[in-house]
Amino acid sequence: MKKGVKRVGDEYFGSTAQGQYVLIYVTVENIGDKARTFTAGNQTLYDTKGRKFDTDGGATVMMGEKSRSFLEQINPGNSVHGILIFDVPRGIRLKAVELHDSVFSGGVTVPLGNR
Repeated sequence: MKKGVKRVGDEYFGSTAQGQYVLIYVTVENIGDKARTFTAGNQTLYDTKGRKFDTDGGATVMMGEKSRSFLEQINPGNSVHGILIFDVPRGIRLKAVELHDSVFSGGVTVPLGNR
């Protein structure tokens, strides 16, 4: 996890945070028996005040291939390293990230230690 990022992308195609970007680095493995699509849009970040944050789709697109979290197809047994990007207020304390393989899955909550 990396907090305090003001801008992602490059000098020509980039995105500037309203507050700050938080980058969550993940490795996603397909343990099923058919291809699945991993996308940042199904992931949620929570702070210690109980607020819920969606990923920033524009920032994700600006990261391009580096983010590997926009409609990334993963075949069975394969994995990808990705970056989830959230635009959050400065001074925030993060509680957890909720990860899903699809909008319909129950997901898993990963604690972030109130950082």
